Amino acid sequence: MEIRRAQHDDIPGIVAFTTDTFDWGDYIPDAIEEWIDDRDGVAMVAIENGEPVGLARTVLLTPTEAWAHGVRVHPDHRGKEIAGALAEALIDWARSVGVQVVRLLIEDDNDASVRHVEKVGFRRTVRIVRAVRSVGEATANPKGNGVSHGPSTLKAKPARTPDVPLVMAAWESSESGRAVRGLFGVGWRFRTLRPPDVRSAAERSHLWEIGSSWAITSSIEPSFQIAMFETRPDEAYDAIRALIDTANHRGAESMSIWLAPLDWLIQAARRAGCDIDPSSIWEYAL
Repeated sequence: MEIRRAQHDDIPGIVAFTTDTFDWGDYIPDAIEEWIDDRDGVAMVAIENGEPVGLARTVLLTPTEAWAHGVRVHPDHRGKEIAGALAEALIDWARSVGVQVVRLLIEDDNDASVRHVEKVGFRRTVRIVRAVRSVGEATANPKGNGVSHGPSTLKAKPARTPDVPLVMAAWESSESGRAVRGLFGVGWRFRTLRPPDVRSAAERSHLWEIGSSWAITSSIEPSFQIAMFETRPDEAYDAIRALIDTANHRGAESMSIWLAPLDWLIQAARRAGCDIDPSSIWEYAL
């Protein structure tokens, strides 16, 4: 079996075994061509008898932080330690370009993937929670006491670039920021929050001040996605409701927040009508 970079000639074979990975399909058939051409990352394939039977990708998020994802193995070739061989190739590539840490995300109930990354040498460093709810109408949720809620007593307003030092100081010292080791979500990827990230969010009107709380959105429409949320116990519920109000006002169809795994914060999200999905961030230090 050969492990090498994916090539354009591999695309039909990759699409063939990744199209129906999940009940809803898979995003890889639409992404693989871009992955092959992306100079900030590498897609590796396992080749057997001239055909791709495994795939995995790593992409640079910063010069020293890489993100691993998109691991797929052909159903007929599982049990051959293909995923492990691909992971080792990706780690070698990351090391060669100066990366200091490779991270990945696994849902906490995915026991097979947990066993695999532990075998490769990754370790769990951060637990993270995704809080999700529909917006547009005040959707009742049994975990939110099954009732609709009125407007929040707080209001989310766009913050300004002079607020960047305040946001960074709050994130680095807060219980939430410490619990996730200063990481924030870029979609489903995580890296260290830095002042240029906060400044960029402020310039794009994606940085929000909610009372004494702060939030950064990575997307606003049609999904209002909150990449960083810093708050305190006495304000968490109203701050989340204020973000829901903002998502409604912006015409979003849904809202998601990456939360630190703090009991008081999770309970506030549930009370606001959010469903909770726990995951973990795993790291391989180079």
